[in-house]
Amino acid sequence: MTEMVRKVTLSRALRIMQNLFPEEYNFYPRSWILPEEFQLFVSQVQTVKEGDPSWKPTFIVKPDSGCQGDGIYLIKDPCDGRLTGTLHNRPAVVQEYIRKPLLIDKLKFDIRLYVLLKSLDPLEIYIAKDGLSRFCTEPYQEPNPQNLHHVFMHLTNYSLNIHSGKFVHSDSASTGSKRTFSSILCRLSSKGVDIKKVWSDIISLVIKTV
Repeated sequence: MTEMVRKVTLSRALRIMQNLFPEEYNFYPRSWILPEEFQLFVSQVQTVKEGDPSWKPTFIVKPDSGCQGDGIYLIKDPCDGRLTGTLHNRPAVVQEYIRKPLLIDKLKFDIRLYVLLKSLDPLEIYIAKDGLSRFCTEPYQEPNPQNLHHVFMHLTNYSLNIHSGKFVHSDSASTGSKRTFSSILCRLSSKGVDIKKVWSDIISLVIKTV
């Protein structure tokens, strides 16, 4: 289980699978493991920028054993002092940040689904039919030097957003800063999204990750 719940080991495993099956594992963002791949991170970002000067990436840094949003932050420059200052005492995964996420009510949100791994041999996986969606409390804007530190805009963690003055306690399953995943599916369905395909893709992603 440690292989799945720690960010470094999960990232390493997924990248191995990505190298073996690039089309099947294209859902995982470009990632680097720190501190061991710090120089690789700097050089690869520099190489891509030289080949495409219009590329203006943002990166999200996630401590290996962190939880509830602790220690997560955004950077624009691989040589950012916050990153280099903590490299050797806190292993982390740094990933290319998705600049244009799907928004609802102009807010970024995540999906928390519940998966039961009943058996490894034979492999038996169950997924709950509903889950949670946790919302940011500040309208989303693409990352720039002025808003990189706005955790209520970029990080969906409940433990962070509960401290926002704009946090909305839910009166129903489909309102507020924490909602049911099924209410999100209903919302997407009303906009013409194929919900059966969404579920099929999610199940495929869960199986591939396990």
